[in-house]
Amino acid sequence: MLELFRKNLFVYNLFLLIYCLFLRLSWFLFESDVWHANEGILSSYFYGFVGDQTILVKLLAIVILIYQAIQINRLVSLNRITNENTLFSGVFYLLLVSLTLTFVPLHPALLANTFIIIMLTDIFKQTKNVDLHLNIFNVGLWAGLASLFYFPYIVFFVVGVLGVIYLRTFKSIDLLRAILGLLVPYFLMATLLFLNDELARLYTDHVAGSFAILNITQPISWKGYVLIGVFGLLILISIASMNNFSTGLNIHVRRKISVIFFALLGGLALMILVADSNILSLLFLVIPLSIFTAILFLKLEPQFAEILHFLILAMAIAFQYLV
Repeated sequence: MLELFRKNLFVYNLFLLIYCLFLRLSWFLFESDVWHANEGILSSYFYGFVGDQTILVKLLAIVILIYQAIQINRLVSLNRITNENTLFSGVFYLLLVSLTLTFVPLHPALLANTFIIIMLTDIFKQTKNVDLHLNIFNVGLWAGLASLFYFPYIVFFVVGVLGVIYLRTFKSIDLLRAILGLLVPYFLMATLLFLNDELARLYTDHVAGSFAILNITQPISWKGYVLIGVFGLLILISIASMNNFSTGLNIHVRRKISVIFFALLGGLALMILVADSNILSLLFLVIPLSIFTAILFLKLEPQFAEILHFLILAMAIAFQYLV
């Protein structure tokens, strides 16, 4: 099955859609509660409009995830992150966000991931001497929008700024541009809430209680420990393989891979800092891990990669339907 995604052709995105439908079908058959802890103010409006268990939101989840997978593939392709131009990064993104029935609903963190992917795109544009001022503003803007859907994602603003600093010479005025980009969505949201006499909601419903160190509030089942083991193994292999990832690539691509690693570290830091941390906090890691996993699988023998992908896919199906 994995060989279907070895070529990055537009028509092959149809296979990506079928793959996504296959992985997310369980949500149409079984109910699984959406994670409402730390729900951002835009997420609350979103769920209020489309619901959190309706057919509409389930179809929207497919559309959003396919868009995210395509954008991740585009990010990898345009920046030559891998030696081969494949759809693997999008495939592993869809697989990681579907490893268990608990992951399947459209959680606020998944909504926020859309803007983190776009933020990475603008960070990588810093290596080109075109619209640099606009791109640094956009880094803050996308981080701000992500945090309006899930406030703890404001941590990724720091990742974005560090990524820009790492890729090019950074001036104090650039930090101001990024901060202005971050504040624009909040200014617009505060204006809207003020006009509706609900300004206090921006703190009480959105910011308050979002952070607490190692605040694990839900018991972890044996399936949860298996998932932690899978993610932990992928993280350890990715860290150990960082030098190997960069072999044969130019300096700009190597730096971009390091920025993806910053995003992974940001996700790990967020898992420690977020209030009401639970197994769903693993979703903070799926963007960088999907790219690193794709690189790992491209370096494996095709037959072994196919078997390993099948085993992970089988675990996802088992965790959604059988156990």
